Formats: sequence, C-alpha cells, structure tokens
Amino acid sequence: MGMSLERFADRWTSPSYPPTPVDERALAETEASLGALLPADYRSAVLRVGLPRPTIALLDSIVENDLSVADLGDFLDPSSIVEVSRSWRGMGLPADLIAFANDSLGNLFCFSARSQGDTSGVFYFDRDEGSVEEVAPSFTAWIDELASLPAI
Repeated sequence: MGMSLERFADRWTSPSYPPTPVDERALAETEASLGALLPADYRSAVLRVGLPRPTIALLDSIVENDLSVADLGDFLDPSSIVEVSRSWRGMGLPADLIAFANDSLGNLFCFSARSQGDTSGVFYFDRDEGSVEEVAPSFTAWIDELASLPAI
C-alpha cells in the first residue's frame, strides 16, 4: 500500500519524461488559494513521486481491452489546480470540487473540497454532459486501478 503512484509511473510513463517534482510549499499555496486541503494520500504520493506524464500506451490499453474506465491524460501542477478549478466553475464544475487531473478529452478528475485533508473520493466531471460521477473511493484506489490495467 502507498506505492500505487510509483507503480503507475513505472508502467505508464517514459523514462525520458520522468514525473515532475512537486514541493510542499506549492501544495500549501494551492490549498490556501482554494481554502481547502487536498487529500492526504494524494499529497504524500505526489510529494514522494511527483506528477507522472502518462504515454499513449495507457489510452491504448483502455481502448484495446474495451475497459470502462476514463484514461488519465495528465496531472495538473499545483498552480494549475487553482486556475483550472476556478475557471471551470463557469463551465459547470461544481464549486465543491477541486480539479487535479484531466483525461485525453479534456474532462476533469476532482477531489471534494469538503474532505479537508481526509480521504476524498475521485470524481469525474464530464464537460460535455455537465455530470459528475464518483469513480473511486480515494486517490490511492483510483491510481492503483490505473496502475493495474493490462498492457497490450
């Protein structure tokens, strides 16, 4: 447990593009700007590993294996978390969600702003539908599912 983001980075990123480091100060500034705490499991994972940049192999695995899971296109860096979360409010993103990643179609993965540092589910905001669906009970469960997808 606790190594899911490492497994994800090992499986779905290129050694030529290692995870982007994240520092504690940047996360603290993000939380202060949003007036909410990010989930502890997310914070510890990205501080330890950084923000992985998945290759197209992840999307290929999802498509080729006909899986009903949204692909992870990219993680948002701490300043983008604030910018995207605020700018998407005008496009239907509920005010109690904090965007932290997106898929290849531009939809968002979010945490609940109400978690206040406790575990938060991972929510998927479909920009076309304007709908929100909980896709995992925690960041760790969500990234572990992606890390465990079959390779093609």
